[in-house]
Amino acid sequence: MRILRRILQATIILSCLLFGVLQIAAAYADDDEHGGAAGAVYNVAHFDVIPLTLNGVDFLQEGYAFLFTYRNASHGDTGLDSFRVLNSVAPETNHSEIVEVWSSYDAYKNHLARRHTIDFRFNVQGNPALAGGICCVGSPIDDRQYSLVESFNTPWPAVPTTSVGPNGSLYVITYVEFLQNGNVRAGQDALVDYGAATSRINGGHVQSFSILQQLDRPNRYAVLEIWDQQANYNAWQNDRVTQQFISQTRSLLGSPFDHRLTVLCGATYVDGTGCTPP
Repeated sequence: MRILRRILQATIILSCLLFGVLQIAAAYADDDEHGGAAGAVYNVAHFDVIPLTLNGVDFLQEGYAFLFTYRNASHGDTGLDSFRVLNSVAPETNHSEIVEVWSSYDAYKNHLARRHTIDFRFNVQGNPALAGGICCVGSPIDDRQYSLVESFNTPWPAVPTTSVGPNGSLYVITYVEFLQNGNVRAGQDALVDYGAATSRINGGHVQSFSILQQLDRPNRYAVLEIWDQQANYNAWQNDRVTQQFISQTRSLLGSPFDHRLTVLCGATYVDGTGCTPP
């Protein structure tokens, strides 16, 4: 009876996960009938693993092994321009951001239906073979799709992925939400002006600065930055230009800026330390 109950629970979990994946694909199919997104599509997803070992299963090791396998398998998908796994700086090293860049809307939709994409979602969200289906993520993977508004210095997909771990480049993702009924265009213009000033004043310290707009929530934006080191990023946050930008946009915001400081993952994850060079 206990085995039958576990099989039933696992079947329900997998059915719910499959339904979620199909709902995402269906939503994009509906959008595509109305034109979809023009140009490249950026998919940014939050990945939160439970820092726990249960019944001999190390959730962090299992979760990141699945993530790296998924990333590596995705490199063969048609239309992929870039796939980066970015690990939060200490102390929240069990959190990561997955940033994918696809050449087109259709390429991203096709990727959703690939076996390795579906397997990854199932494996980290209720795989019955791992700790009775509890492993590995602490919350559902939060995917958001964006189009590119403006890019400064080297485009995000073109920056070499060689500086792995805490001693490498600093990758910053900033989530920006303007008031839905406010002056979103003014907020976007301010972001573009700030991006231009950031790249111009900081020179080679900023490898890339990209402004993205969310496809289904056009009042939401994401800013992707790559800095040579965190000290230079921190100094820029205290600079007069940044403080003026914050003051200029404060009345336009629906929520405070959400800055996520991360480093690039290679093929190795160390519990309590995060991504390190292989």
